[in-house]
Amino acid sequence: MAILSFNPNRAIDLSGFTVPGALATFYDSGTSQERIVYSDPDCTLPHPSPLAADGAGVFPAVYDTGNGDVKVEVRTPDGVMLAGYPMDPAVIVDSDQIGAAAIQFDPTDDIPETNVQEAIERVQANMIQPLLDYGLGVTGNAPLLADIDGTGIASGIYRFGTDTAGTFPPGITAGLGGIVRVWRENSGSAIMVLVDPPGRRHWVRSFGSGSWNVWAYMMQSTDTAENAIWAAGSSTTPYTATPAGVRAGVAALAIGMGQTWTAMGRNVGQSYQNTTGRPIMVSIDYEGGNDDRVQVSANGSSWVTLSWRDSVVNFVVPPGHYYRLTSGQLAYWVELR
Repeated sequence: MAILSFNPNRAIDLSGFTVPGALATFYDSGTSQERIVYSDPDCTLPHPSPLAADGAGVFPAVYDTGNGDVKVEVRTPDGVMLAGYPMDPAVIVDSDQIGAAAIQFDPTDDIPETNVQEAIERVQANMIQPLLDYGLGVTGNAPLLADIDGTGIASGIYRFGTDTAGTFPPGITAGLGGIVRVWRENSGSAIMVLVDPPGRRHWVRSFGSGSWNVWAYMMQSTDTAENAIWAAGSSTTPYTATPAGVRAGVAALAIGMGQTWTAMGRNVGQSYQNTTGRPIMVSIDYEGGNDDRVQVSANGSSWVTLSWRDSVVNFVVPPGHYYRLTSGQLAYWVELR
């Protein structure tokens, strides 16, 4: 049902004085057909017609069935029409609703509702639904990507599964299932992140020049290597650094770390190769003559002289290099290795 609100609820003349006993008559809008109005919200107790105001010019509440607009005429007890009347149509408020739900307005294509409360709810739904379409805010399954190589994938969070086509990272298949996040700068630039649930690895690739580039992955804590690999320094596989690994790598090149001085049984005139895989230091004490030389070589044939006719010589030998004392009387030969 509806409550009829006609302005003013208190009958007032042009001088602003109330009109005690003013009379209100109700009609179907645009006609002279009197309309039955009621004193109760259920529209079961009809008002008399005309409806009289009290001694203060105030009319009681008027209810209507809400079937069509209503015209209102208010006159003095002598039958003179008050200024502002007839009012056609009068304002009708739905008595079954309150607040925003009772305020009516014209619908639109995007918001077909006709009152503020329902329109607010529609606006919220209109805002949230696109987010749900792209996996944001969902509590169930994210949308399934049909093809991860699609060039027009909108920004959002998706899932891939058995039915998903496209180019997957090495070792990843559609059947594994997982999450794909897409962040788009514009139609020609985007980033895709694929999460491999079993390994938790994050694979990343960019979009540009009309296609997706090759996959790369973000390093994670499990991407480590044995200390021996760091020490060898020959692997081209990327690894995350650990303190122990860095120490092993540095120790492989630094002289003194993990090495000890050792007396060596070396012979004068014979060449030796550093096969330790890291630099060593050699200290030789000898009694030299005119042609006594301490030499090193990268290949065992082309020699570089470090000392000639010295009594004590200390020198570094890189990994794989050769070294020798050509002649002389050897007193001691020690190496830090």
